[in-house]
Amino acid sequence: MTQPTDGHPSDNESLGTGPQPVEFTDVVTSPAQPGSEAAPAPRTRGRALLFGGLAAVLLAGVGGAVAVQQLNGSGARPADVLPGDTFGYVQVDIDPSAGQKLAAVRFLAEVPEIKALESGDAREKLWDLAVARSGDDCLESFDFARDIAPWLGERIGFGVRPGGTPEEPNVVVALQASDEEAATSTLDRLGDCREGGDDVDLRTRDGYVIVTKGGQGDATLAAIQQGSLSEQNEFSGDMAALGEQGLASAWWDLGKTVKELAGKLPQTLVPGISPEAQGRVAAALRFDPGHAEIAGIARGLAGSQTLQPAAGDEAGLGSLPDDTIAAVHVSGGGAALKQAWPELEKRINAAASASGMDDVAGAIEDDLGLVLPDDLEALLGRSLTLSLPEQVLGFGMPTLGALITTDQAERAAEVVTLIEEASGAAGILTKQVEGDRLYLSTTPDYVARLKTAGSLGDTESFKAALGDADDADFALYVKLDPIEKLYLGEVDAKMRPALESMRAVGLAITATGSGEAEFSFRVVAN
Repeated sequence: MTQPTDGHPSDNESLGTGPQPVEFTDVVTSPAQPGSEAAPAPRTRGRALLFGGLAAVLLAGVGGAVAVQQLNGSGARPADVLPGDTFGYVQVDIDPSAGQKLAAVRFLAEVPEIKALESGDAREKLWDLAVARSGDDCLESFDFARDIAPWLGERIGFGVRPGGTPEEPNVVVALQASDEEAATSTLDRLGDCREGGDDVDLRTRDGYVIVTKGGQGDATLAAIQQGSLSEQNEFSGDMAALGEQGLASAWWDLGKTVKELAGKLPQTLVPGISPEAQGRVAAALRFDPGHAEIAGIARGLAGSQTLQPAAGDEAGLGSLPDDTIAAVHVSGGGAALKQAWPELEKRINAAASASGMDDVAGAIEDDLGLVLPDDLEALLGRSLTLSLPEQVLGFGMPTLGALITTDQAERAAEVVTLIEEASGAAGILTKQVEGDRLYLSTTPDYVARLKTAGSLGDTESFKAALGDADDADFALYVKLDPIEKLYLGEVDAKMRPALESMRAVGLAITATGSGEAEFSFRVVAN
């Protein structure tokens, strides 16, 4: 490896001597089960294990947040030392806000898979675990307390830049180090564990070690001199709009990604992304004492990814019966399908051409007696809600229901009948039309319940998973406790306690403007 610096003064004094050992008295994260054996990794995986292991130990530190003396995030972030042309970015941070640290500890403490261990540095325990599982004698010769802890910082960032390929992207790693000289020396020795010679460059800047592919180190420093990622208006604006960046955060520029991959990937591998796609996505992993959440925003979406706020959505998940255990809601589906139909039909026909079909929509119209896309627009309507009430599952036809709000409710009911007849299931659904609403269910009784406003939105599990989701254009809710017996038997015994600790999940996506959206995915603990 090569490891000259750029002459930029180090921030070692401001960074101190590195994080103090994290004392664990109650909990420690356990990302892998010691009992699940893996084949010994060849030394060519040493580099991936190294940075993966460093990311793991950084993540581990949050579990001992209550023992960390500094409860406010500080210092340079990886985005400050990554080039401005970076179009994909991930940051792991064990020094988020005090509130995030304490919430993470409280949330993780309720998960049985988080096991109490003896007091000590949790980062060291996870480092030792990662190295032991690597099966690499060379890596095992390094001692965490002696070789890693004295310089390992609190943040690590991964950036993807132009110039790579799908098989070998141009990745830059920024690893915070309180002692740059010790860090580069140790990383250089760790790199020697990999057979095949030097294939990465090490450079330092502002308290970080910048790791690149061999021969890219100087060019990367020169690119940083032209402007860092944090200085780019779109990135800084998106991250400011994201707000709390939690334990980990990410940012991706879709337009630059598509441009970078142009001609390098078959279009069939990314059918949902048009060559004209634009926009960015920012997301963060955050904690609340009762749930973990991936929350994010999308901005500047264009092409086939254009979003518009749905109009006329009167029926959300909150008005379903309070014994609902699974439900999904889509607003504006009919209008969205109508708008996307020309491109969608083109892609469907292209995919079917291999089997000799060149007009799939025409064949469906002939077979079912439908008019496309008009009948699908009527069926999806202004909003579509599907629901599953609590029941004994696994025996006979389950009770399912649907509520469609549409300007063509009578035609939507006819379309359902045509689909039933074509599938040989005529009369399986009870259908009732009232004004602009079509109620469907596998049982007459459940149709009656759907017609009466329920109180799912007031239940504790729903509020924890989705909060106020009335404005969501897409919402998904699953209450896990009533259905966990359906899948726990198929899961490895070591994973069951973690799954049993999960009470509900919720996903909400809301278009907040033309080409802009917010999203949230939550896992709620028992």
